[in-house]
Amino acid sequence: MTLVSALVLSGPPGVGKTTVGWRVFDRCTDLGQDPAFVDLDLMGAAWPAPEDDPHQARLKATNLAAVWSNYRAAGSRRLIIAGVVEDQGDRKLLEMATGGAVIICRLEAPDDELAQRILGRGRESGADVAKLAARAAELSAQLAAHDVSDYSVGTAGRTIDEVADDVLARWETPS
Repeated sequence: MTLVSALVLSGPPGVGKTTVGWRVFDRCTDLGQDPAFVDLDLMGAAWPAPEDDPHQARLKATNLAAVWSNYRAAGSRRLIIAGVVEDQGDRKLLEMATGGAVIICRLEAPDDELAQRILGRGRESGADVAKLAARAAELSAQLAAHDVSDYSVGTAGRTIDEVADDVLARWETPS
């Protein structure tokens, strides 16, 4: 089986991109697939953001290219990326950064569950929780309406292991 080198876990805040990404990383490690993991939010954590790139997509892609190059030089063969892919432009930036096609898995959960997960993280408080929950619901609807993913996986009512196993199985045999 030929392994596609890059998987992107996309979705709104609270859906589990980072948590699932780490579990997929663990599974790939256990399978001897020499993975690497990158959280795109961290690749773009610099301010101010340019007016024409408010979500730092270009900076994230530039940093991802450098990090992936270093990971490959260290022996990694598969790349797991947690981050939001809103449109084909974002997808193209990621493909240029990784040097090839990416498989995008859109993680999904109901809005009320996203809000509960955001609250449960404890990183945001007060009005910030409500603001992020509203953004999660808005982004969830946007990603579903303008879907650029190769497949989607629901996270509601499932364990991290169940979701990770589903994501990994679909990555290896995309439909």
